[in-house]
Amino acid sequence: MALRAPRRPSSSRPEAVTTYVKRNPLLAVFIFATCVWLVLGFWNGHGVASYYGWAVFAILGTKLGLSLIPPRQWDPAPADLRVGVVITAYNEDPSYLSACLDSLLAQTRPADRIIVVDDCSTNLEGHRLAQRYARSHPSVTPVRHTANAGKRQALATGFDELQGQVDVFLCVDSDTILEINAVEEGLAPFSDPRTTATTGVVVVANHESNLLTRLIDVRYINAFVGERAAYSRLGSVLCVCGSLAFYRADVVLRHLDEFLEQTFLGQVATVGDDRHLTNWCLTEGRVVLAENAIAHTAAPQRWGHYIRQQTRWGRSFFRESLWVLRHRSPRILAWWLTLVELAQWLVFSSILVYIVIVHPLITGYFLLGEYLLFVAVMAMARSVRYFDVKRVNQSRSSRLHSFMVTPVYGYLAIFVMAPLRLWSLLTLRTSVWGTRDKGVEVRASSVSSTLRTAGRPAEVPDPRIDGPEVPVGTAPGLVSDARDTRRAVAV
Repeated sequence: MALRAPRRPSSSRPEAVTTYVKRNPLLAVFIFATCVWLVLGFWNGHGVASYYGWAVFAILGTKLGLSLIPPRQWDPAPADLRVGVVITAYNEDPSYLSACLDSLLAQTRPADRIIVVDDCSTNLEGHRLAQRYARSHPSVTPVRHTANAGKRQALATGFDELQGQVDVFLCVDSDTILEINAVEEGLAPFSDPRTTATTGVVVVANHESNLLTRLIDVRYINAFVGERAAYSRLGSVLCVCGSLAFYRADVVLRHLDEFLEQTFLGQVATVGDDRHLTNWCLTEGRVVLAENAIAHTAAPQRWGHYIRQQTRWGRSFFRESLWVLRHRSPRILAWWLTLVELAQWLVFSSILVYIVIVHPLITGYFLLGEYLLFVAVMAMARSVRYFDVKRVNQSRSSRLHSFMVTPVYGYLAIFVMAPLRLWSLLTLRTSVWGTRDKGVEVRASSVSSTLRTAGRPAEVPDPRIDGPEVPVGTAPGLVSDARDTRRAVAV
């Protein structure tokens, strides 16, 4: 029988935790019900639009109800469960990478190994920083690609390094800062042998930088404690977030060749890695959300960065959704959930065209004003669980401020996101990182000092001080044929 760590009461958490989730179902239900009452009063009697309003709130209400069901209290993961971290980096601010490594080294459940893969950034500062961490911490191994190959290949390099040494892969981005207990909490669902992957709650580190980061923060929290929490109750989270993704190593390695060789419309796929790995994990078991595993990530602060990111994510959404519908069986719940998500987008786009173009031509009456009101209230209804995420460095007024600007995100979804999704659909063959191609996008100066010092900082030299290069060899194991030359690392 596998050894188990002593069970810790679910209500306890380390004092160093800066962010946590605390459900407030009465507040969420009250706000949601108020939104329903406001909107349906306007929509009743508008035919198709009225039915659409009822359908939207039926779906949102179902997701809210599922997300408010108390999550399962997992036993601690077996004490002998080995975990290896893969950090993928490309043109990252070294200060973010340093904070990421500090947070990993300060975990209540330390990782057995940490692989830092630099995908041939335009400068060596981040790679040299990882080398200096490696001198002070034997668990850290820096690797650098000789050519930019994309995040998927960067992950594969890390998997190669860890092959046969760990039971769980933890994949994080180089701008991810973990709460001190994130690894411990993220591993807990693996106490159930049916669990093949987990994700945690990812929130925005620079959420108070400007209006855009506030909007993204609200959207992130809704996506995790709302949508992913709902699907987690069904064991079918559709996408394990790449900022904080736990996978059973044997599942990933069984499908690694397919993961690397995936093509779409004749083009090799290099993005959409997290969603594709999730699809394989859903094939073999359950994918769930660990609500107490929390991480912070850097959100785009400029519109250009945000648009490139969303375009890339849109391509991943369409490609992987179509892959599921084509290659997976309707006998698994994830197939039907994927169909619902695609249908929602199609219906949303069709209704927008109907309201803006078709309805005025038929009736001579323009519904745009009512529709904009509907979108504003719907955005607030989708975000009712924003208040369930507590930050020690965020005041109540700041949380209220962020929630009150959610209607702006609704309009963003109409006037920016909808066209971007369509553009993503039309450019599905494009496979690039999409962000940071011209250098660092977000600086760590936008993150509060409370967050940067959440854990016990590792004692390493200042990242601005140069040090000698540490030779790194080619990863053992799966590097065996022509396609793997893209994963070669610098020596």
